[in-house]
Amino acid sequence: MINIGEYSELNVVRKSDLGYMLTDGKEEVLLHFKQALCEHEVGDKLKVFIYSDKESRKTATEQTPFITLESSDFVKVVGVIPGVGVFVNINTPKDILVSKDYLPFNEKFWPQVNDTLLCHLKVRRNNLSAKPLGRFDIIGLHKDVIYAEGEKKEGYVCKIADGGIGIVTKDLMYVFVPNIQFRGSYRLGEEVVVTITKALDEEYYGMLNLQKEDMIDSDKELIFEYIKKHNGRIRLTAKTDAKTIEHELHMSKKAFKRAYGGLYKDRVIDFDDESTFLVK
Repeated sequence: MINIGEYSELNVVRKSDLGYMLTDGKEEVLLHFKQALCEHEVGDKLKVFIYSDKESRKTATEQTPFITLESSDFVKVVGVIPGVGVFVNINTPKDILVSKDYLPFNEKFWPQVNDTLLCHLKVRRNNLSAKPLGRFDIIGLHKDVIYAEGEKKEGYVCKIADGGIGIVTKDLMYVFVPNIQFRGSYRLGEEVVVTITKALDEEYYGMLNLQKEDMIDSDKELIFEYIKKHNGRIRLTAKTDAKTIEHELHMSKKAFKRAYGGLYKDRVIDFDDESTFLVK
């Protein structure tokens, strides 16, 4: 049986104007001339990958896809359709959809063109689609890889959650970065460099923070923009508890106090017993 998303060994039965017609003895599929690695003759036996064309017809290629139903790998985003999903290149003539069902609800966190996702293939409604690997899919892929604290590793954002973001490194290891260990926002598929902070069970924890000097400037800007957004006055001061600061600004109280003190020293802000406000 010829199945979409799988390899099949088929015989060439004839040539058509478009390519070679292949069969398993029961069903025929087209191998377009452009998808053949060389010229073939009637009777040749070929190993081909089966995908569906734009009309959802089974079609063959001798090109090797980057991912299959059984194997996963990194693939590049080549298109984005709001409300639908993103398309990735898997080395077949037809780019493959990653449905919005597998992407963040907020589209500002969707991948952009040239971002990278770790995916495998699925068959949906007789068509191929791609699904990003989740945390538990990634954990355990390479148990022989060991990271040391302080190591910097290149990777891609693979999960966005309330408590932080997940990173899959180029070694296929999962690293979780809590909210207090990064500034700003990241999108799925975005390339990052993560610093390993500790290992826990089968996953690692990391940080995406800048160097201390750059981080202070970044934190000052974040606090300044937060105050502006709240009409120039906020109910946060240097005495506010750490939990409230982390909830409102996604930074530690220590980082908040450093940046807060810098803004006060620069006469950007002032405060009273209950609030902080911009200096006019």
